[in-house]
Amino acid sequence: MWPKIESVLDRYAGWIAIVLVLIASARIVATYDPLSHTIDEPAHIACGMEWLEKHTYTFEAQHPPLTRVMSALVPWISGSRGHGEKGMYEDGIAILFANGGEEKILSRARLGILPFFWIACWVTFACTRWIAGAASAVVSVFLLSMTPGMLAHAGLATTDMGLTAMLWLALYTGWRWIETPTTLGTCAFGAATGAAILAKFSTFAFLPAIALFGLLFWFFWQRESFPSTVARVRARLPQFGIAVGVSLFVVWAGYLFSFGSAPYFPFSVPAPELFRGIEEVSKHDKLGHLTYLMGSVNTVGWPSFFVIALGVKTPLAVLALGLAGFGLMLVRKFFGPRGWIVPSTILGILVFSSFFSQIKIGTRHVLPVLVGLAIAGGGASIWLCRRVNGARTAQAAVAILLVTVGVNSIAAHPDYIAYFNAIAGSQPQEFLIDSDLDWGQDTKRLARRLKEVGATEVYYNQFGAGDPRKMYGFPPIKPLDVNGPKPGWNAVNITPMKLGLWQGARYAYDPGFHFWPEQTAPVERVGRGILLIEGR
Repeated sequence: MWPKIESVLDRYAGWIAIVLVLIASARIVATYDPLSHTIDEPAHIACGMEWLEKHTYTFEAQHPPLTRVMSALVPWISGSRGHGEKGMYEDGIAILFANGGEEKILSRARLGILPFFWIACWVTFACTRWIAGAASAVVSVFLLSMTPGMLAHAGLATTDMGLTAMLWLALYTGWRWIETPTTLGTCAFGAATGAAILAKFSTFAFLPAIALFGLLFWFFWQRESFPSTVARVRARLPQFGIAVGVSLFVVWAGYLFSFGSAPYFPFSVPAPELFRGIEEVSKHDKLGHLTYLMGSVNTVGWPSFFVIALGVKTPLAVLALGLAGFGLMLVRKFFGPRGWIVPSTILGILVFSSFFSQIKIGTRHVLPVLVGLAIAGGGASIWLCRRVNGARTAQAAVAILLVTVGVNSIAAHPDYIAYFNAIAGSQPQEFLIDSDLDWGQDTKRLARRLKEVGATEVYYNQFGAGDPRKMYGFPPIKPLDVNGPKPGWNAVNITPMKLGLWQGARYAYDPGFHFWPEQTAPVERVGRGILLIEGR
């Protein structure tokens, strides 16, 4: 039975992968309408619109322009324009609500990110096929396209899906170039690396960290003599120089071939916005960012943050298969040197993010790890079905795991942002908040629910910019009281509550402390991120 199944997967791998991607794309698009804009989306749209409309990039340099331009592209083609507001959040909200409701313009903005999801799926397929064969590639695409975290950020006008796609494209083309250096491969590697830099500045940290782990695996397993390694490097240096040149040209083009003064230089340089952005990211990292993990709050995060976050946000079946594949690909005899791309990427990203960055606010910052788990999981699935003693048991186990992935993914719709696996139980806010749970995506749902209950006013700890009365038709809003519920309707965004933010003040608290909304019954959840309480 299994040889027939694998034969079908091999023969029709490309077509099956296309169908899986189309299904996932339809599911992503279906989240556009029910979810209101998240905290960061208006700012990204405004910055992209400035680039398209004014050919400048002055709102904020901390994020490069590629994904921002893509998020603004379809609205711009459809006639949307900037509104001249001083701040990027304010201008973004003005763009979104220019015609009343945000649904049409927000959907168009989110459509601009969908191609990055397609690229990520293609790279997943191509990379897995290169490592482990076509059948494994199909399973990898299935795992990726069913992972809620991937679907979530593929459906938002933010930067994380762009980084995931372009970083993996750079890694794949780079690994292929190392194996078989060609002129075309050199240019592809350089262009993909430039695009990854234009997607997010995390590329500057992730690529060297990944390369370092790749070299460690090479020296440990390959055991090539030092002179041979030096000769190999020397032979590739000219082409590497070409790749760097192509990358720099792509980055400069992304900044519209600008030229001017920039930090770190006493003279004018190409793409000064790039260097201003690097400076802003550096300052952000030194200051840290208010973050939460398992009942504790600080501004520098914890080394365990991303490991715990992935542990509760990734479907358990994807984790099981991904970690099995991670181990198999780490050992050269199973998949050869090609397989090292997966453990190198996962370890490089997690080690840097955990120990060398103070910005720890969500799994979206390590989203490329999910691609690595999908590739590893696809390789492990087919390997288990082929080679383990008691193959029927292994095949049944793999089948059950894959079915579990599909069922859990469908059940999570459309709340992919707030998906948690069984480890988190019914109180995911005890583990994570922000872009992993409540990122402002349920505000429109709250407005609808307040209308249904006939609320004439609401006590509310607003999370995000803009006036909910004008944007969504809220009733009159009063400040939510930190001391207890007020008579009538009290709406509580989980993220600011867990951070201790109440009407501009921050309340520090000990681990294990709970504010009154979590101790008050009955509590109705609106979407996944807002608690609605009726005070007496």
